[in-house]
Amino acid sequence: MPASSSELLHYKTHLFDVSADWLVFIHGVGGSTVTWKRQVPVLSKSFNLLLVDLPGHGVMANKPNEDTSYSFESVGLRIWDVIFSLKLKRVHLIGISLGTIIALSMREQHPHKVVSLVNGGAILRLNTKLKVLARLSLGLAKIIGYPAFYRLSANIMMPRKNHQTSRDIFIRESRFLSTEEFRKWTAMYRGLNDTLSRLFQAESNTPHLIVMGEQDHLFLGQAKLYAKMHKSVQLEILAGCGHVVTIEKADLFNAFCLEFLRNIYSKA
Repeated sequence: MPASSSELLHYKTHLFDVSADWLVFIHGVGGSTVTWKRQVPVLSKSFNLLLVDLPGHGVMANKPNEDTSYSFESVGLRIWDVIFSLKLKRVHLIGISLGTIIALSMREQHPHKVVSLVNGGAILRLNTKLKVLARLSLGLAKIIGYPAFYRLSANIMMPRKNHQTSRDIFIRESRFLSTEEFRKWTAMYRGLNDTLSRLFQAESNTPHLIVMGEQDHLFLGQAKLYAKMHKSVQLEILAGCGHVVTIEKADLFNAFCLEFLRNIYSKA
């Protein structure tokens, strides 16, 4: 049964082999299927790929949208709609930034259909600075404007000179979001701490790779704590790298993904 009555999200597929496993890619706010262009050429040589545009993003930005609000759970269900429509039995979930929260929610929704998770720049719990920002987000965005709030957030998350490429890409991609879409996604930040607190504690035996940049000053500390708490988690930290590991250190991210995914089957 479909998880929702909303229109099916736009997606792209790359078929390697009918018998191969499927990797489902979940971008962050301001991204699109294009976010993964550095992963597709490498990972499509070993796996089938499913890339999805989140509501209001990419191709979905030009489609009618009757949703008045979003939650991580509701967005996750819409991605499951795509997976079910393609009749995929089990999948690996790969998320970046805010997409990692959606991936964790999806694991809760259908745990037996998730073979593994790969989280890049994982958002797992908020530090004090981020809790304050999350509480103030909607009011601040209304004052300075949603595009300006997104640019401010990008600069806070990716402040260094070597983060410029990933910062510029996400700011550029965010221009396709309407003011209404900015409002709906920003509104999710108010309940973010409660959502993350629940997901942080959730136990799972599903193999889980987390790839973080050593310069990810907002999220690395919590990723280390999460990895210590959960035995199924493998944490890799990339030197000289910020939040968006899939762009800044794409080759290393891809290599860790392939090694992790192949090890799952070598231990089976």
